[in-house]
Amino acid sequence: MTTNAAQSRNRTHLVTGGEAIGLVRSWLRKGYDDFQAQRGVALAYGIAFALLSWFVIAFLWFTGLEWMMLPAISGALLVGPIIAVGLYQISRKRQGDSGKVASPGQIALVGGVLMVLFMVWIRAATILFALFFGLKPFPGFIETLSTIFLSIEGIALLVVGTLVGGLFASLTFAVAAYSVPMLVDRELDAFTAMGKSFSVSANQIGVTLRWGLTVTMLAVFGFATGMIGMIIVFPILGFATWHAYRDMMPD
Repeated sequence: MTTNAAQSRNRTHLVTGGEAIGLVRSWLRKGYDDFQAQRGVALAYGIAFALLSWFVIAFLWFTGLEWMMLPAISGALLVGPIIAVGLYQISRKRQGDSGKVASPGQIALVGGVLMVLFMVWIRAATILFALFFGLKPFPGFIETLSTIFLSIEGIALLVVGTLVGGLFASLTFAVAAYSVPMLVDRELDAFTAMGKSFSVSANQIGVTLRWGLTVTMLAVFGFATGMIGMIIVFPILGFATWHAYRDMMPD
């Protein structure tokens, strides 16, 4: 599918299923092109993200907080849009806009909101674990994984936790998918940007679901490889997110 600049900057019609698939593919292709053009910087971002993830996992392990690993890993997607701000700026400059980040203070405010959502998710995961297994000492990471996957209570926790986590992820994706790159591009307040992002996500639910599923699947692949895959996946998704914003947000 091809679109000219005016069409992509004024996408107000409802995106159909076939068009949504074409859009997602084009964003990934453009993200990969940006990755190839700025490979050194992109890999540096990916390595930094992987190192940060490993540090958090090691910290949780050695401080006896292994129970937080799974919600922390899944919650990393909640704060990913803030970490990718530099990638948005790179894609922006490649499109010919050499201006500075337009609203850095408001980006920090969005980051604060996302961090609050992240902490609420961690607390929710704690409460869910207590509801299904009671208030007892954490048996250890390996033992807990066995309990979750090999017991009725564990399967129930996995199902309920996935549903609750999905709600958190959906809300976060809706308010952050376009708001953070928008604040890189425009002078706006954070809540206006988040409102616009939520509105577009809700009105274009078909493309939002496909894009969100694509991001989730690639992130799961990155995490499943011990974060090695994230070295490449993270910058490509960051670049692609910028192109998604440029395509979906009207002027």
